[in-house]
Amino acid sequence: MTFHINHKAYTVDIGSDEDNKIHDGISKFINLNSNLDTSELLLAYIKKTHELVQLENSLEDLSVKIDDIKI
Repeated sequence: MTFHINHKAYTVDIGSDEDNKIHDGISKFINLNSNLDTSELLLAYIKKTHELVQLENSLEDLSVKIDDIKI
């Protein structure tokens, strides 16, 4: 995956992404086909981190609910 940041190309080996989930997850917050500045990249990182924190909280809530179920 190649990022163009401040008019320089940075290629990152993300490993196997056959289903494009990593690519799609990043593309949700930045346009990989355009030159980015540092602030756009930082904002995308913060947005993705926020999304993951919300997911983690949801999983914790579900875990508590599962633990509370009495069989």
